[in-house]
Amino acid sequence: MKKQFSFEEVFKQNERRVQYHLRQLRMQAPYQEIYHEGLRVMMMAYETYTPNAGPFATYFNVMIRNRLIELLWEKNQDL
Repeated sequence: MKKQFSFEEVFKQNERRVQYHLRQLRMQAPYQEIYHEGLRVMMMAYETYTPNAGPFATYFNVMIRNRLIELLWEKNQDL
């Protein structure tokens, strides 16, 4: 499937999604590392998105939030 938007366009429009989920999940330290992981997942979501996966924004939110929750779980397992 040909992408309708470049990743740069998608990034500019969706960068705040990662920050939103970080705040909602109260993730703070190490913020930059977690933030970059959120961006990596956003790129992965961009690359794997297909129209039958639902709305673009919803797909991004689910992918990012699920990965950040996995990170929280992994962090709590290390305690």
